[in-house]
Amino acid sequence: MAISFILDAESDVDITDIRLHYKVLRYSFADVTGESYLQFEPATTVGVIWNWDMRRTGGLPPGTRVQYWWTVEDANGNRIETSLAILRFDDERFTWQNLTEGMVTLHWYEGEQSFADEVMLTIKDALDWLESDTGATLLEPVEIYLYADSQDLQGSMIFPQEWTGGVAYPRYGRIAIGINPGNLDWGKRALVHELTHLVAHQMTLSPYGGMPTWLDEGLATRSEGSLAYYYVNVLNQAIRDGSLISVQSISSPFSALSNLATLSYAESYTVVDYLITTYGKDKMLELLETFREGASYDGALKEVYGFDTSGLDQRWREYLSEPIGTITVGVVPGD
Repeated sequence: MAISFILDAESDVDITDIRLHYKVLRYSFADVTGESYLQFEPATTVGVIWNWDMRRTGGLPPGTRVQYWWTVEDANGNRIETSLAILRFDDERFTWQNLTEGMVTLHWYEGEQSFADEVMLTIKDALDWLESDTGATLLEPVEIYLYADSQDLQGSMIFPQEWTGGVAYPRYGRIAIGINPGNLDWGKRALVHELTHLVAHQMTLSPYGGMPTWLDEGLATRSEGSLAYYYVNVLNQAIRDGSLISVQSISSPFSALSNLATLSYAESYTVVDYLITTYGKDKMLELLETFREGASYDGALKEVYGFDTSGLDQRWREYLSEPIGTITVGVVPGD
């Protein structure tokens, strides 16, 4: 996976220096420009090529735009700079179809128009439900790439995990996911999950910090609809055993151990559910906006709810003092 930049230059005197300047267009708080110095034999006519090998630097999601320009200098010290150009890093293995509604553009290559229409309806319903439940909305346009299966999806990534079925790229405003007409039921839930990640990150993007993992994953899992039975079973067992993970612990990335990760997702769902059902959507929106201002985890909770993470842990445990049945907060959008 690579991008090749090519330049042919000509001068009355020997060309002695050529540099490529480039930057990836994404949400960022710093203007970061890469520079590559091209090695060549000085001459009046020069052709150069520079390959960006992403196996060394990490990949880009499909549809990413890269801005670039060249500077060229000759032996007399004359220097010119080319006009800015933008290339779009697309996955050219497939012939993509496109559908745009509002701030969302959908790309797919397998399935009829009706398939794309159904997925778009799921997206619209999910965004409407998320706004009505939490106040969170898209702040920037997003593009969603529907791969026909996880193998095609993983082929677009650098060193992917074999279990990867969908991924959100919040800084790029992109989602890539393996959905086809045959797995649409799973696909809807997975897409809503990833879309919620993207919305939540847009709402909280800050150069000073971010939101706790329980909030990020809790919002995303809750947006899928009812808490799945396997999450309920694991959560109820932890309640009975007195082995719940603290809210402080699930503020950080979840454990790589599957049983602890499953419990962390289930707990995150219920922490978010507790906050929304107890204090309402306006407070949840205020919490997201407070994180966007750069508040710490404890600082944001204190400002919005009047208690810190330890206080949330205590109140949430009281909320879960009895084993729960299936928690229902709605239905999967589009169902």
